[in-house]
Amino acid sequence: MDQTQVPLLAIARHYLTYDHAAFYMPGHKGGQGIAPELREVLGVRPFQLDLPELPDIALAIAEAEALAASAYGAERTWFLVNGSTVGIQALVMATVGAGERILVGRNCHRATISALVLSGAIPTYLPTDYDWARDLDLGVAPHTLAAALEQYPDAKAVLLVSPNYFGVCGDLPALGAIAHRSNIPLLVDGAHGAHLGFHPQLPISALRAGADAVVHSTHKVGTACTQASMVHCQGPRLDPHRLQQAVSLLQTTSPNFLLLLSLDVSRWQLHQQGEFLLSQTLELAAIARSKLAVVPHLEVIMPQELPTLDPTRLTVLLHRLGRNGFEVDQDLFTHHRVMPEMPTLTQLVFILSIGTTAPDIQRLVAGLSQLVPQPEPLPHIRPCPIPPQGCSPREAFMDAQEGVPVAQAIGRISAELLCPYPPGIPVICPGERVTAEVIATLQQIHRAGGIIHGCSDPGLTTLRVLRTAV
Repeated sequence: MDQTQVPLLAIARHYLTYDHAAFYMPGHKGGQGIAPELREVLGVRPFQLDLPELPDIALAIAEAEALAASAYGAERTWFLVNGSTVGIQALVMATVGAGERILVGRNCHRATISALVLSGAIPTYLPTDYDWARDLDLGVAPHTLAAALEQYPDAKAVLLVSPNYFGVCGDLPALGAIAHRSNIPLLVDGAHGAHLGFHPQLPISALRAGADAVVHSTHKVGTACTQASMVHCQGPRLDPHRLQQAVSLLQTTSPNFLLLLSLDVSRWQLHQQGEFLLSQTLELAAIARSKLAVVPHLEVIMPQELPTLDPTRLTVLLHRLGRNGFEVDQDLFTHHRVMPEMPTLTQLVFILSIGTTAPDIQRLVAGLSQLVPQPEPLPHIRPCPIPPQGCSPREAFMDAQEGVPVAQAIGRISAELLCPYPPGIPVICPGERVTAEVIATLQQIHRAGGIIHGCSDPGLTTLRVLRTAV
């Protein structure tokens, strides 16, 4: 296909100059009805391009999706305006039915839990390898998947994260080969990997590695608007008609044209200019690492240490600094106007992209270099053993729930997904039974100043559990 074409950009240019009386949605009529206060902030252009799915636009969307499929090496691609969450949900619903088993990497995003709730699928969670010294999740190893498939031959699909939040990619060629020996699809939550495949120094893309389907948050490291994502599929193990049904079921029937337009242009930019632009990004990442490597109280994850690391993801370890990531995050913003993507108890994660500039890197290095260390090193947080499963995530969501004191939650079935950073791996998922180890791990992280995502009680005095004692 002619990758120089940008069909939705052509549509946008057409409608900016198309003089007509609009008696269709939306109600602001190309910006004519918006409040002056909003027009003062945004101007009128975004509203002129807030277009519904008119017949010519629907055809252009189909063409743009076909171009994206060709650019990424997929057989089919769908544009998503509800984020990668809806893509993950659609993949699970298209491959695994209610009561059927799916193998899921334990470092899954909460979107996977919502997919399990919607589909009624039964998860078997796979533990990930872990770098204890650096509190770094390394993903599911091939031998772990092979053992799980031998133990659970009834599994209908495998869903893994690659790359993870820290830029660590799994051994997807080996993982895909193992899944395919059992004739089941490898589904990849590649939300952080939309740029992979567009530069030779980056890890292999999921589709090129043999994955049957992958979801990309094109907004995370591409140049699409927030909320704009794609889902791609290939091969005989996944029915594209089922995936189409699932996407249609889950996604809004009123997609925002600006999001779709940004996806089309991001595809064009990565395909046509990606290698050049990403070369600049990789050079900036190398400069940042080389300068931070000589700062005594910091440690930086290096690509030489992890061959599957995405070099554009910069993770700074704070163990020797003796100050937690939340405190350092505030310090960097207050004094240097530097904002990381994610602070954890022992790390800071910075996302570099084709929008990152040399002055940004200078400010980042200056801010981190000026941090004053504390005498006490930070603790290392170890992942908790996966708790026993009491019911499916769907049952846990549907059943009556109640909040109980933490001590009384032991033995009860959790209604919450509790995921602290570090390690970025859920301590407990809905449907699992609360254990003393779960409570001890959560309390250790809370006392140390860590953030526990998904906890309805930030003070960790209560947990939500199923009301019925199962």
